[in-house]
Amino acid sequence: MKMRHGVLPALLAAALMTAGVGKAVADDPVSGGTVVYLSSKIPSLNPLHSAYEVGLVTSQIFASLTRMDENNEVAPYIAESWEISDDGKTYTFKIAADATFHDGKPVTSQDLAFSFDIVKKHHRFGSQMFGPIESYEYPDDKTLVIKLSEPHGPLLLAATTPRQLPVMPKHVYGEAEDFMKQPAHKEPVGSGPFVISDRKTDEYVSIARNDNHFVDGLPYLDKIIYQNVADKTAKRIGLRQNQFQLARTDSVMRFSDIKAFSKIEHLELTEYQGISGGAIVLEFNNRKEPLNNKQVRQAIAFAIDRNHISNVLHGGYTKPARSPLPATNVFFNDQLQGYPLDLDKANAMLDEAGYPVKDDGMRFELNLIYIAQPFMPDFNSLPSEYIATALKKVGIKVKLEPLQGFAGWAERSAAWDFDMSINWPGDKTDPAIGVSRLYVCDNIKNQAYTNTSGYCNEDVDRIFAAAALEADFGKREALYAEVQDVLLDEMPMLWLFDTPSMFFNHKDLFFPAYGTAENWDVMYWKKAQ
Repeated sequence: MKMRHGVLPALLAAALMTAGVGKAVADDPVSGGTVVYLSSKIPSLNPLHSAYEVGLVTSQIFASLTRMDENNEVAPYIAESWEISDDGKTYTFKIAADATFHDGKPVTSQDLAFSFDIVKKHHRFGSQMFGPIESYEYPDDKTLVIKLSEPHGPLLLAATTPRQLPVMPKHVYGEAEDFMKQPAHKEPVGSGPFVISDRKTDEYVSIARNDNHFVDGLPYLDKIIYQNVADKTAKRIGLRQNQFQLARTDSVMRFSDIKAFSKIEHLELTEYQGISGGAIVLEFNNRKEPLNNKQVRQAIAFAIDRNHISNVLHGGYTKPARSPLPATNVFFNDQLQGYPLDLDKANAMLDEAGYPVKDDGMRFELNLIYIAQPFMPDFNSLPSEYIATALKKVGIKVKLEPLQGFAGWAERSAAWDFDMSINWPGDKTDPAIGVSRLYVCDNIKNQAYTNTSGYCNEDVDRIFAAAALEADFGKREALYAEVQDVLLDEMPMLWLFDTPSMFFNHKDLFFPAYGTAENWDVMYWKKAQ
């Protein structure tokens, strides 16, 4: 689902906005009860930690400035209202009068400014999200005025999730020189709907209702338990036997198993319908011959059947990628279809590029790095093996190089030591945060999830820069449509398939799959448990 174009421009144009938090209530919710989430290990409670499962916990402990509601629109949260100046360089936020931290102290404008500064300095996307923030003014304890050096369109969207802007108490987290080593991460004091209840290293983390939460009636649940289970058989048995009421499908099973689990009477399959998404891409090393030739990159795109990957190998549970933006992204151009399968065209382009078929039937050889099994084979080994078979049909020999774990892949990626790589970047709600980083020239770094492809195009840099500065939604949309067209032609990487998040939840549990899929304060049991 996308934010309605008639709504977001009004937000960004600075009309005063006041409203309650959307609850997406389909039934009369039952307050109380416990949900056990099937989790992997949670190594930290630092809200800026990059691990997905850490974010699921800390997004309940900390509140964000704004949030996405059930219509996937920006809605108030700790900021009960805001104004944006006509030039887009001044934001004025009014903090909810009743907003307090878990220790009972009020959330103030000083805390909010502190949180922005910590994120700017320590979050891996801090500069992309809030870099233009230049200074603050404090008219009173519940009003923060932010001065920007230039207009910055992504600011409100970036502030919609505690993964990207957790509102933290300065009196707790401002006492250590190094935030990332802050002792307070062991027992976090947050601003959100839940508080830490109990935890046992490597086994579970339990959070309990914050009875003093500033949003009336929320959260609904009494407790959420994040249970770490490593053994795959135990995961499956536990899900079947209702030991877990919520699980992300890709942490439990292959796509080929989903249909069988969908027949279990107490389970319901729910697909995330928010605005943030991700895609598996075939990243090309644009520095190396022959991949420094655009025709070769385009030929590879024509030789790979993305529909086959999604509809056959994945059983229809992924979607063929059609653009550098996932289809869930608010700026995705729905008119784009990507490159169709066309082996004749691929062969002709490779001939024209100067790579004829040799006596052995091959034109050249490329290596392909990816994370080896058992890590998410549907996203790594399965498409890699298919790509090797597909490219052989047009005379490209692919040497598969499975690497052990994320660390092994990240090391090779950061060293630019690959021809092709299976990569899984997310879009982070706004292209100025999560998409542009993969393509702009000044982000070519020896670090995974930056522009490790080495692609550099001044026009692309210009468009991304203009879109980040623009506050008007319609103008941003036009700019992102333009950059999608340029990148589809340049093909610095091949966008293979979008990766929708899917969850199995108990059929009597309302699971909020909108926004950032982390609004678990509005998760509730439809019947008393």
